[in-house]
Amino acid sequence: MLFLYGIADGPLYRTESLRAIIGRECLHGHWLFPVLYGEPFLTKPPGHYAAVGLCSLPFGDVTVASARLPSVLAATAAVFLVYGLFRRAMGEQVALLAALVLPTSVLWLEKVPSAEIDMTLVGWVTAAVVCFHRAIERNSATFWVLALLSVAFGTLTKWTAPAFFYLTAVPLLAWRGELRQLFGWRHLLACACAVAVCAAWVFAVSLQIGWESLVETLEKEAAYRFTPKSAAKGYPWAELATYPLTVLAAHLPASAFALATLRRGFASRFDDRGRLLLQLLHCWTWPNLIFWTLVPNHSIRYVLPMSAGLMGLGVMGLVGLLANPGRQSGGDVSGPSTPRLASGVRLFLCFWLVVKVAFVEFVVPARTADRDPYPAANRLRELVPPDQPLYLFRLKDEGVMFAYARPAVRLRDPRDLPPRAFAVLIEQEWADRGAFGRLELINWMHDQQGDLLILVRAPEQ
Repeated sequence: MLFLYGIADGPLYRTESLRAIIGRECLHGHWLFPVLYGEPFLTKPPGHYAAVGLCSLPFGDVTVASARLPSVLAATAAVFLVYGLFRRAMGEQVALLAALVLPTSVLWLEKVPSAEIDMTLVGWVTAAVVCFHRAIERNSATFWVLALLSVAFGTLTKWTAPAFFYLTAVPLLAWRGELRQLFGWRHLLACACAVAVCAAWVFAVSLQIGWESLVETLEKEAAYRFTPKSAAKGYPWAELATYPLTVLAAHLPASAFALATLRRGFASRFDDRGRLLLQLLHCWTWPNLIFWTLVPNHSIRYVLPMSAGLMGLGVMGLVGLLANPGRQSGGDVSGPSTPRLASGVRLFLCFWLVVKVAFVEFVVPARTADRDPYPAANRLRELVPPDQPLYLFRLKDEGVMFAYARPAVRLRDPRDLPPRAFAVLIEQEWADRGAFGRLELINWMHDQQGDLLILVRAPEQ
């Protein structure tokens, strides 16, 4: 209900269309690295795009629903992973509570279902952290390898995956006095497996597009993350206070209970397994929140992979507050508190289902009411012969191009436009059309943002 309901409602929104277009290229054979309009597009690795392609294979093309399906699968996997994590440490009842609470936040409401990358990254990071917990709990080389392979696949989905993992693992091992595990053979073996996966991809891509292009793209992506949006305004000092508050607000009401776990002596309510879980959740949450607060380019979706840690802390806080005083057994909340807890959970889930229905039935149609890309796309399909590619220059509205669903090619130089070729110009390019030479105006239309799109045709010579 929470994840699949609304998966096909409304057109693709914001950069969802970009992900869907690149996912469609996978169906045309571009599985190794992302391709957009005939060019390598390496700002993000290929993992999510390949997932969109795989989910779309049964349909023969990428649809609105199939583009959003990877986020549904990743979110579902994260819920079951958190359930398993809590079940081993806290028992069936608390595990069910943690699984039910995890997706009930504003961030998950927005991102599931979505064609964006964020939830796919959440799935890989959650898998990595859960396997890491098992690795240190059982001193298991197998789970170390599984954890680092999850990090590798997360890295091939979005570059930030290693940061989330090691900002969790290093503080936890330091807290427990076990930093030596980072230099043990189990961790080093797991690292070798992860590095081998990523290195194989880098080597294969560099053979096709060259080392320089790959390195240049990675440098630009890092600069985007760690450079303030406005060089004139400098570092956003005010956001050091507002950003953490925004993150906590987006996870209410669970985040309010998470703050209760910071009280001195709170961990003594649990047994050894419960305390290890509590330590893991603290390290999953606060170091990542601090790090992404210090990074100057703020966006609340950047912290989505740590939301499982924060929501888990909220469950631990709630369980600790409702547990009978003096009980030391990990997560045993049996007794008078259990009926209150069950009733509260039922009421909250009913409330959240109402929120979900309202979001799908009212919010989604309202925000996309004037953003339907299909009228412009259908007009393009009428005017451009199906056997001719459509050429683009600086157009960035992928919504119309996704709905157009025919080959499009990006050109950098107007002089490269072939004779009699069709091209789409934005308003600024049309104003500067002298650089293109003589052009035949075919049609005016508007993109999803309401901006002008001008379909033109190049002359014979």
